[in-house]
Amino acid sequence: MEWGSWICCEKMAVLHGGFLLAKKKSQHAMLLEMKKSDWATLGKPIVCAVQEICANEADVVQGPGRAKLWQKKVLAFVWAKLLNSNANEVNNKEKIDSDAECDRRWKEDLFFSAEGMIPEINHTVLFELVKSLGAAEVFVELLSVLPAGTCHLEMTRFLDHVLDATSDEDVAIFLDVWWELLKLNEGQKDEIVQTFGDEVKKYLARSADEFCHSSKRLKLDPDISYLPPESSGNLSIPFLFLDGLKKMKAHVTPYVYKCSALVKLIDTLCKSLLSDSSVELSAEVYLQKLSKLIVLGNPMTQLFPVTKSFVWIVKKSERELRASYQKSAFQLQQGELAPGIELLADIFQSWATEIQTELKNDTNTERRSLALYRIVESLKYLNQVSPLIQNCKMVPQNTKEILSDVILSSSSFVQKFDSCMLSDDAATIDKVKMAVALTIIDSRMERYEEIRDIFASTPSWAFSESGWLDCLERNREIFQSTDLVLKLAGTLKDRSPCTSAEPSKVKRLKNVILDCLSALSISDKNKAFLGVLSAYGGKGLCGDGGAIKDWFEEEVNMVFNCMTQTEAVNSIDKAVTAVIRVAFLNPETTLQKMCHLAAVNLGAHKLFSKILKNLPALSYKDDQSPEGINILAQCLLETSIDSLASTKEENQFLEFLTSMMEPGEVIDQDPPLPLLQPAHVVKIFVLPYLTGGNSNITFPLKVLHSALKMPVTDDGTKEHWLLACCPFPLIYALSQLLDSCILCWEEGGAKTSNCVSIETKGLLTETLEMVCDAVEQIISVNPEMWSTSVCWLYRKTEQLDWTVRLWLKSIFGGHFKYEVPATLFEVCDLSDDGWSPLNLPQYGPGTGLLAWMECCSVSTHMTEQMLSHLRVDAKNVQEVNMFSKGFLIALIQLLPWCSSSEWKRLNHVVKSLLQRELLHVPFTLEYVHYLPLLNLRPFTHHLQFSQLLLRAFQLICSYGCSDWLPTSGWKYVARQCAGSMSDILESVKSKLKGIAAQNLDGNQEGIFVIVQLFCHIIHIMVMMPTGTTDSLYYVSLELLSQYETLTLSNTSTTGLLNKVNEKHFLHSIAENLVNEEQRSVLLQKISKIC
Repeated sequence: MEWGSWICCEKMAVLHGGFLLAKKKSQHAMLLEMKKSDWATLGKPIVCAVQEICANEADVVQGPGRAKLWQKKVLAFVWAKLLNSNANEVNNKEKIDSDAECDRRWKEDLFFSAEGMIPEINHTVLFELVKSLGAAEVFVELLSVLPAGTCHLEMTRFLDHVLDATSDEDVAIFLDVWWELLKLNEGQKDEIVQTFGDEVKKYLARSADEFCHSSKRLKLDPDISYLPPESSGNLSIPFLFLDGLKKMKAHVTPYVYKCSALVKLIDTLCKSLLSDSSVELSAEVYLQKLSKLIVLGNPMTQLFPVTKSFVWIVKKSERELRASYQKSAFQLQQGELAPGIELLADIFQSWATEIQTELKNDTNTERRSLALYRIVESLKYLNQVSPLIQNCKMVPQNTKEILSDVILSSSSFVQKFDSCMLSDDAATIDKVKMAVALTIIDSRMERYEEIRDIFASTPSWAFSESGWLDCLERNREIFQSTDLVLKLAGTLKDRSPCTSAEPSKVKRLKNVILDCLSALSISDKNKAFLGVLSAYGGKGLCGDGGAIKDWFEEEVNMVFNCMTQTEAVNSIDKAVTAVIRVAFLNPETTLQKMCHLAAVNLGAHKLFSKILKNLPALSYKDDQSPEGINILAQCLLETSIDSLASTKEENQFLEFLTSMMEPGEVIDQDPPLPLLQPAHVVKIFVLPYLTGGNSNITFPLKVLHSALKMPVTDDGTKEHWLLACCPFPLIYALSQLLDSCILCWEEGGAKTSNCVSIETKGLLTETLEMVCDAVEQIISVNPEMWSTSVCWLYRKTEQLDWTVRLWLKSIFGGHFKYEVPATLFEVCDLSDDGWSPLNLPQYGPGTGLLAWMECCSVSTHMTEQMLSHLRVDAKNVQEVNMFSKGFLIALIQLLPWCSSSEWKRLNHVVKSLLQRELLHVPFTLEYVHYLPLLNLRPFTHHLQFSQLLLRAFQLICSYGCSDWLPTSGWKYVARQCAGSMSDILESVKSKLKGIAAQNLDGNQEGIFVIVQLFCHIIHIMVMMPTGTTDSLYYVSLELLSQYETLTLSNTSTTGLLNKVNEKHFLHSIAENLVNEEQRSVLLQKISKIC
């Protein structure tokens, strides 16, 4: 410590003057020989001097803290003087060079200058000064840092002093010092006390060295007394007080002192039994008792606004309360417990009647109530710990019986006087509790964290005029925990309907809560969010409406406007925090807003997906909600029903929904889980809509298709999540939809409400295939267990179209054969082991090729089987010719009902048959005069396929078939044809690249093929009904672009002349188009070809 913080010349001069006056009054008698009776005369100047020093430091606002600081300094100087003098007196019998000693002390002794201003004194001066100043607390603090032996010796001297000619003042200081010993906290000492202890240990160590005549100084243990062993005694310090009380008993006359002495005695006995560091009171009980002490001890204290004086009162009361339940450093030894109990019995028996009589006669109700409260609390505490004494082996049986008698007597005392204490009304006590809690929190006193919980969760304190909200705003950093945020939210929820006249306070509390929430980690944010969902449901804190709801609507709009109008979000953490702030107020509406924006705002679904993946609390499911419906799923479902106005929005929303089935973000090292399990999604978004006449079956199928791409397990189990979705009824429902596809072009009453469109059929068949693959894996684990379900599905599909069972063959496996129309056996070599004929009336003679082609369209595997089993003699011209005609008819019948994937399989069949020369497609001679001598062999199959499509559409567009399809059907078959023609074009381009790679010129052949394809597609467009040829028109533009590319490389004279003729020919073909706009664009493009 710096010297300046200890020494103040002005104040030390005052202290020096006080001692000089005292010495002068002694009339040649030294203060070293002062007696107790001399203090009234000689001690007055010293006391006045110390009071003057402390008065300049005391501050009514700040409390007695500054005055106590100088009390410590003065007493430390005086006591250090005594201990240093005693050490020198005991050990320095030889004369020491005074100059050398002074020089050493000036350099080493911090107290040297202060001690020099104090004359030689004895312990009477110290003890009487402590008594006059009422400085028991300071005395005990300084005592506590003395070595054990010295501490014991000094306490013995003190007790001898107060037992000599004992007065009421002696009794008072005796009880105060005892009480301070019980309250002493072994925590960190302040600087003055610690410095005092260090200096004293130097004195004692130095005197011990000199006493032992050691030539080499040893480093001594500071906790060991350096006085002769016999000076320490064998009795514990607490027992010295018990012995002192026994000797002082007759001098304790005021009943307040008697109550206080009983309290100290009981607390000493009880604290000596504590094996742990303390007996922990609950925070609520602690606050209640602390408030009671303050009310009884300081009834006129101003509560609000809280002053520094009140803070000091709270700290003082906190120290007293702690002392009653905390283990003390000063405890009775085991052998001293029995005498202590006997002393308690003797004193209680002697004083109980007197105390009761004097209590009744005392007109000072405040003093009486405080004394009563303390003794009643101590007697209750004794009753609680008495079983420990009864079980203690060191206490004799007769002493235990004495204790039982004391407990019995004290019980009647407590019962009689417990209700006589001054008691304030509940409102006053509650107000004091709030002031105490506020003070503890502001000053970060002991147990402030527990008091903080009470402060946050007591609705009656909220929005009071006494600074509750101000305290919360000042200390918001210590309320940043999940539990406290939820408690504050509960208080807001409880009180906001009652404070409609003061919305500003509600808003302030709301802002504090949201600020504390924002400061939490993402894990704790989720815990808080989950707490709101579980406590208040989807409406959150806005469930009761009012001001909170109005502010929420403003904030939620502002948050999402900022997100959707900004191209990029700088920090996903900030976005998560912004969302959770509004979601905390009203989770349901926030999620509804997000789900809606995820569908209608371009690209918003990606940002919202990232945000929601950081909020696993959204997977919370209310007990009252339907099975599998959590709050997120409910909001998504509402959006899918009400907000999807276009295919674009539907697809974006589907992507958003799919992302909810993907693993979320890693939080606190926990394995990431999806917000929505695929099984729940299927149950919510798919199963209810597969049956029951739903008009839009496409979206549920898309959801199912996306779910099937997710991992096969839910929640770490080994079973496929599809098992939770009734897989066999699901397959049957999908099979029914597939069966209804035959009606896709029906109009009016013939079309069912849940009929699947031809555009959806591809999605349906792909989804059904995925479900079947998953179920096949499930069955393969234990086939016997699923045999009943497989048979059930087989029976249910008996009434459906025969092709449906082909899709389910992976499930039926070896249980059942392929069942196909009997006419299929006419065109295929099929074994009886795996194939079974069906006699179907709609498949009469000549329909074998139709059945064969239907089988080919089901799957790639089935296509290969049908091609391998096809029975056509390639050497028989007549048979090939008949097969080719039948194939064309079957192709026409199947085309409108083929999905895109099925049509591609049939394209593969056509190419395979052409390559095997089983399908004959003759070239037309219509444009033969344009045909130069070219090598068309590489393009034979391309031209044949294109010619096949032309012949097919010639039949479809004939007069007899004009009303075969509705307009949408004609558009669909046009798209199928356009897709095939586009594939042919890509194949031609690929062939040309291959020819060029061989350094051959294939431009003329390529031009001829492109011109032929253009002629075919224009011919088909001319035959098609008006308004159905857009897809073919786009392909014709691609053909012209390719033609232009090929002609640019041929700059010879012959090439240029051919181009003129070809352009004229293309022009004449394009002029046949009926659609004026299409014709105009094509003619213009042809004319621009150079």
